[in-house]
Amino acid sequence: MSQKVKYFCRICESLPDHLVIYDRHYRINLINPALGELYQVPIREAIGKHCYEVFHRRHSVCEDCQVREVFRSGATRQRQKIITLPDGRQRHFITHCYPVKDGAGKIMQALEHSREVTEYLSLEHRLQVAEAELRHAREQDVINNRRLEEALARRYQELSRTQHQLETLYEITRQLSAKNSLEELVSFLEEITRELFPDSDALFLIMNASRDRFLPLGEYAEGVAQPLRRFCQKLEQTGRAGGIIRCLKDIKDPHIVTGDDRHKLPVFLQEYVNDYASWFGLPIFVQQESIGYFFLGSQASQMYRQEDLHFIHALFAQNAGYIRQLVLQEAKKLQWGQEETEKVSHGGIIGKSKKMQEIYELIDLISKSDATVLITGENGTGKELVAKAIHQHSHRQRGPFVVANCSAYSPTLLESELFGHERGAFTGAIRQRKGRIERAHGGTLFLDEIGDISPATQVLLLRFLQDHCFERVGGERPIEADVRVLAATNRDLRRQVEAREFRDDLYYRLNVISIHLPLLRERKEDIPLLTMHFLEKYNQKENKQVVTFAANAMEALMEYEWPGNVRQLENAISHAVILVQGEVIRKRHLPRFLRERVTTFVSTSLAQNERHLILRVLQECNWNKHDAARRLQVSRSTLYSKLRRYGLEKIGRRSVSIQS
Repeated sequence: MSQKVKYFCRICESLPDHLVIYDRHYRINLINPALGELYQVPIREAIGKHCYEVFHRRHSVCEDCQVREVFRSGATRQRQKIITLPDGRQRHFITHCYPVKDGAGKIMQALEHSREVTEYLSLEHRLQVAEAELRHAREQDVINNRRLEEALARRYQELSRTQHQLETLYEITRQLSAKNSLEELVSFLEEITRELFPDSDALFLIMNASRDRFLPLGEYAEGVAQPLRRFCQKLEQTGRAGGIIRCLKDIKDPHIVTGDDRHKLPVFLQEYVNDYASWFGLPIFVQQESIGYFFLGSQASQMYRQEDLHFIHALFAQNAGYIRQLVLQEAKKLQWGQEETEKVSHGGIIGKSKKMQEIYELIDLISKSDATVLITGENGTGKELVAKAIHQHSHRQRGPFVVANCSAYSPTLLESELFGHERGAFTGAIRQRKGRIERAHGGTLFLDEIGDISPATQVLLLRFLQDHCFERVGGERPIEADVRVLAATNRDLRRQVEAREFRDDLYYRLNVISIHLPLLRERKEDIPLLTMHFLEKYNQKENKQVVTFAANAMEALMEYEWPGNVRQLENAISHAVILVQGEVIRKRHLPRFLRERVTTFVSTSLAQNERHLILRVLQECNWNKHDAARRLQVSRSTLYSKLRRYGLEKIGRRSVSIQS
């Protein structure tokens, strides 16, 4: 042992660290008291023995012996190790092993220095555990926050869906209120359910006015009539046709029945549902009485969403009363022997006068064609409504309906609006833009106020009508568009052609088929229908429950000349609904131009005077036809005949003028 090593060992004998020196054969040359005490080995007994015999109770060198690595490599080694002491305890140490070289640089011995880090590692472990717990808590907070955000997002989506469904239900109810026959109403309900549940059959079982049988509905749309025919055939096969009405009347639960509650399904439907993989049923209730049953089945297996079922339940609950009202109304028509064949509405157009019947018939005829239509009439007569009705009843109904108001743009802007423009075509054209013609591809383009377009735009429009091709402003590539063109104007285009203000070739291209809308003063028998339609519309908008018009209010509406036509009438009804506080609109609630007008009726027409007399007497008799016939000194049959002739029958049925 070198003198330096001995000197070093004497210095370190008092140190708490553990020191040991090995020779090249792994024999212990020196061990300090701290290490001997740790291993409970007398120092004298340890000297000269192999390290693996003293410290590890082995008979051979350890596989991971760092002393051997020091002798092999000549480099210092460091590692952390766990030592099991003779008493069984385990202690953590960091050991450094250094080579001891002679003057020639040859490794003679290895010095191993060990420092116990058990407490340090225990503290470090506790810190790591604390950090892990803190990290876990933070991660849990993040997870909880994310779950809360997801829950809030789901709740927001649910509220958004609920709001959307309420808005949709409101809009559908508004549209349903415009249906004036049970056929229109049921067909519209069938369309709604088909959109919500594609590839499904909708069965409508609706009882008649006396609730002793259900209506056949055989002449309704195929989507309504076919499931009903199939149902009747099934009943005949199973022999369960009897007792259906009694079963419908006995239903007390107005809730939806699904496959999970099959036992709650009416008996007469239990065989019918076997043809469907998925289904649900819903009784139609009015004032706690069943007036029918709605069933929907699908051949494909599917899960119905609760929100969709709630929507259907609310839809029928909202409109069950109106269904019953139309059933009673049609029963009265049959009872009086005067079932009406004329329409009282067509799309959004309201009216049952002879002129409007002719327009309805013309709309049905030209809707089957792609011919260009020119719609003429004064402002406010409903030209755009006619255009929409043509589009909705044509084969293009699933395509877009695009409106272009030709009087709202300058000639340059109108050209860009119709045909679109390329990027850089003019100042401000920072990107390519499709025109209204291109956006109407596959549908209908409605050109309002066509008489106001400039000569240059007339040329471009004429070319498009001829070839169905156009070019964007600033473009060179021709673009094809499959578009049907409907045009409207309040001007006399023929006079404009004669004055060379409008191209004659474009006029003839546009005027393939023409529809002229009558003035409101030319169809005053439609005013009661229009007033009730607008009353229902603005009742919903203003959240009011106005029921009817007083006699003096209806008389003022009937006698006014309406230069602004239907639009002016609608504004007048809106004005009245906003001002009225009760259930009856009186003359004082109408706009000033109607209140201040002299109401004395003066006419040189015998028919007009007779109509006015009958209307006034009916109003005075609160629409009691028996009393009115007695006061007029005519028979009731004569009075009914005159009511139909003068268009007063609908007023009486809908209770338009029942109060003064």
